[in-house]
Amino acid sequence: MSANQSISTRFSQLILSLLVIFLLLVVGATTVIELFRIQRQLEQDLNADASNTLQLLNFQLSTQQRAVSRTAQSQLSINSLIDINGGGYYFEHALEDLTLHTAIEEAHLFDYAGNFLSQTAQPADWFNALMVSNTLSMGTGEIMLQNDNFYIVEPIVYYGAVQGGIIARVNMAALTAPVLESIGHNYQIVINESWMVSGGDMTKPGIQVSQQPPDGLMISPFGISVTLSEPYSALLKETLSWLTSFSILALIALIPAVVITRRLGNKMAWPIVALAREVKEGHYPINTLQADKEIATLADAFNQATQEINRINEQNIKEERLSGQSQVQAIVDTVVDSIITIDAHGYIATFNPAAEGLFGYRATEVIGQKINILMPPPFASEHDSYLENFMNGKQAKIIGIGREVVGMRKDGSIFPAELSVSEMRVSGNPMFTGIIRDITSRKKDEAMKNEFVATVSHELRTPLTSIRGALGIILGKFSGELPDKTQKMLTLALRNCERLTLLINDILDIEKLESGAMLYHFNRCNLYSIIVRSIEDNTGYAKHHQITVTFESDTETAYINADSTRMQQVMANLLSNAIKYSKPGGEVNVTLANNGSSFRVEITDHGAGIPPEFHEHLFTRFSQADSSDTRRVGGTGLGLAIAKSIIEAHKGQLHFFSVPKQGATFFFTVPNENHAAEKIRPEGTIKFNAQQILFIGTDDTLLAMLRTQFSHHADIVGVDTLSQAEHAMTQQTFDVAFVEYPFVEAVKNPLDHLQNKQIPTVLLTDQEIDISLPDIVMACYEKQTLNFNRLKSELRLIIKKKVPRKAM
Repeated sequence: MSANQSISTRFSQLILSLLVIFLLLVVGATTVIELFRIQRQLEQDLNADASNTLQLLNFQLSTQQRAVSRTAQSQLSINSLIDINGGGYYFEHALEDLTLHTAIEEAHLFDYAGNFLSQTAQPADWFNALMVSNTLSMGTGEIMLQNDNFYIVEPIVYYGAVQGGIIARVNMAALTAPVLESIGHNYQIVINESWMVSGGDMTKPGIQVSQQPPDGLMISPFGISVTLSEPYSALLKETLSWLTSFSILALIALIPAVVITRRLGNKMAWPIVALAREVKEGHYPINTLQADKEIATLADAFNQATQEINRINEQNIKEERLSGQSQVQAIVDTVVDSIITIDAHGYIATFNPAAEGLFGYRATEVIGQKINILMPPPFASEHDSYLENFMNGKQAKIIGIGREVVGMRKDGSIFPAELSVSEMRVSGNPMFTGIIRDITSRKKDEAMKNEFVATVSHELRTPLTSIRGALGIILGKFSGELPDKTQKMLTLALRNCERLTLLINDILDIEKLESGAMLYHFNRCNLYSIIVRSIEDNTGYAKHHQITVTFESDTETAYINADSTRMQQVMANLLSNAIKYSKPGGEVNVTLANNGSSFRVEITDHGAGIPPEFHEHLFTRFSQADSSDTRRVGGTGLGLAIAKSIIEAHKGQLHFFSVPKQGATFFFTVPNENHAAEKIRPEGTIKFNAQQILFIGTDDTLLAMLRTQFSHHADIVGVDTLSQAEHAMTQQTFDVAFVEYPFVEAVKNPLDHLQNKQIPTVLLTDQEIDISLPDIVMACYEKQTLNFNRLKSELRLIIKKKVPRKAM
């Protein structure tokens, strides 16, 4: 039970729970009894219907027998045997009367010797003299079952002597048809285990009865059985009707019980409720003069406990305040990092011992001074503007970010430092805490490491070049003269030399990028031509891996300001990765798109994809998804880190998107040289060029239109399945989502996932929305009448509401 429920409510709920449990037990027991009763009644009905069916079947057969017997006793049939010349004529008239019974399919006349008599027809193929021998010899009629048909034989007697007879074949289906019309259940009629007719689904589980005709019936000798069944659903239907009526009556009976238990609960709980109200409102000491003995005892205990708690709390607060201040001061004084606090105007408030040792000042010398005294002149003049901008709500430069800065000691010497600044509130006033760490030793170590790597790399590259050249000459000139084993070993040595050379080149490039020594020769060049040339250069590599490379572009004049050699290096790296991580026989797709202010290049493979746990490490140095990848496909793990640095040097961005077991897409953007410069925006307006939008839907035309319209404002990622949307949301942060409605089968309903991620959503619809919408749905637009200007305004409002003030 909930802890905030009243005692009266709990008492009422307890009584009601017991009543409901009792009611459920009664309903359950009576339901079982009623279920058995209905089952017995249904079994009786089935038995009665089966018996009736057998009686009807017997009646139908006896009706046919009587018809044949009447025909055999008629004067027309007798004349047909006496009048030799006109007998056929008489019998035809007699047959007309007989065939009024629809179950009789054929009827024929035979003489006293069992010969077939007919002037117009050939003997029936089913007729033979043995079938009528008993009738001729005994002078009595007979019914027999042969070849799934009943045959009725009746003698024609003239003056006490059998002169011949009539044999009629009864159609089994026509005989049983009137019987089957009256059966209201699933049925199965079997005659002599060789002929069967059924109706309904006899395979459904249910109640089933089977009967055979009792002795004395005409159909008894022919092995006839009738099976009737009703599925359990019919039994449940009958039971459900009764259960509904009974449950409604029980619920009606509960209404007065609820009222009675509620009043009893209120009456019993009132003294405790009154006491609880006094305690809640803090009316101490609680008055116990008019209370019952038990309540008075409880109130006295509350009064005593309250006094003791107040005393202990006051003592603890004093001790904690003193202890907390001492602990905080001890931590600040003993920590190895320098900790400095300043107020909103940049004046130093505290200065710990580590800061005294780092800067050479005593705390008493700097407290109350501007923080600028700890910075060299160029940085000191900028700090005040940074702090003022942050307090006015503008973009942060240091606060909340952390960066490397330059500090100045009391003696004027400067040193590199790592600074982390965070904002806090003291008595409602903003304060800032800075943690400074001297990184002079780290900078020296990095410089030594860089110098060592560069020296070793250059020293290794010279002999490697000679070795590779020598091996190439040997394999080129003497390959036909060398033994196979020797040639394989030399080829392996040459391949390893090339791998080692690539590794050294990558190491040198990454060191140049980190140190800022990488030189770029920017010129106007065509990105389309660079991509085409890169694909041509990797054609042989793709064929070796049995991979097909395709290229699609919406422009052939993609002019950018770039270093074409470095861009070629980026394409070569991304293409080779896509090829070597694809399965043999697969395909790598390259696309180039003009987004207005930038060009977007995508390289997509259909391999195993990138494991989610590796995404955050993908662009770090020497990183590969699995150590086995190095042995299987080769590579140094530096290529993506180098490619990302090169793209960022071109004022672009390199990202990726991957779905496990479906491949990966690496895409980068670089600025369009021909795009007009962006207009200067008024100070304080929302600028959303870098916004990320997720499009969930299957309308490729709509996606293309959205990318064209928002190319200057946002980057749109399109997915067409719910699983892709989930992976996209785990890999990057989206500011807004555009979702097609109604949802297609593959997408289902993505709104719950967007709600969990708190991504503002705009629905683009084809029809009226008939579902409940979560809070993250900000607007809905009809696709047929979509106004992109209104959509842009809506996006701007959403971003303005969502974007908080950034920390410095």
